[in-house]
Amino acid sequence: MAPDLAVRQFQTSDSESLIALWQNVMPDSQPWNEPKDALIRKLNRGDGLVFVAEQGGCIVGAVKAGYDGVRGWIYSLAVLPEQRRNGIGRILLHAAESTLIELGCPKVNLQVRSTSSEVVEFYQRCGYQIEDRKSLGKPLTDGPPRVADSFRSIRVTDEITLSQISWDDRPAYLKHLNETDEFQRNTAGITFPYTEFDVDQWLSGVIDLSVTRDQKINLAIRNTDDELIGEVGALDFVENEQGEIGYWLAKPYWGRGIMPCAVRCFCQFAFERFQLHRIYGKVFATNPRSARVLTKAGFRHEGTLRNGYFRDGKPIDDLLFGLLRDEFVETT
Repeated sequence: MAPDLAVRQFQTSDSESLIALWQNVMPDSQPWNEPKDALIRKLNRGDGLVFVAEQGGCIVGAVKAGYDGVRGWIYSLAVLPEQRRNGIGRILLHAAESTLIELGCPKVNLQVRSTSSEVVEFYQRCGYQIEDRKSLGKPLTDGPPRVADSFRSIRVTDEITLSQISWDDRPAYLKHLNETDEFQRNTAGITFPYTEFDVDQWLSGVIDLSVTRDQKINLAIRNTDDELIGEVGALDFVENEQGEIGYWLAKPYWGRGIMPCAVRCFCQFAFERFQLHRIYGKVFATNPRSARVLTKAGFRHEGTLRNGYFRDGKPIDDLLFGLLRDEFVETT
């Protein structure tokens, strides 16, 4: 094994190399295992159970794992053909198994095609045994994806509306989120540069609800040309309780008073549609512009989460803002 080999958790910057690896090693994958779509679905689970082996700055191997509280699973273990028999597969498998053990997983399973004798032998050398079981499966991907309920557009001003997001908005995301690195510096979830994989992963989560467990509703902020120029939404909300608001607006539209109005219209929609009791937002203390958006929309500053977020090992304070449904009704 080469001394510069490192096994670590997947990072977004690995996406193109990782997809190419799986396409190389598993070119005949079934449609539901198509590498890009399968990776996006896995990442939207948010469990961190994707591992890569990196050597000389290149991805030479990878594995996915899963744990549902009953047993664990190993998926898509792959090593570049020219790097095999160097122990990379074993190291990846050990990384996945160790993490599953930390999660309290009592047993791990995997499936191998009966014709893949070399793969079976590899797993047997790693301590796996062929069990007397019948493997049954049923594809669930024939029907259309489960998408968010449709609704009419919401008028914000004469020039701005809120409406559903669609795959047609993909170019607008790539355009606007690459206009400045301020979105990355001022948020926890937007990368820079914003890649095609980033937008595909995001759109899969907000359009196709079958790829995510979390409840969320995100709306496009549109101009008079019906172009997406921003977004506002509630993430991980619990019906009849509360949700965390998030938003962004394309840089050419800053300073026009659009965002506070869009946030307020969205809050009215969320309070009425989902009967939320509270909507809250967290803003980096280094981002006063975003804090002003929330206060102008009627949110109250509820406190400061000291060292609430870490970036590159450095702490950033989070300012916490909240808006109660009763307060919103009183001021509408």
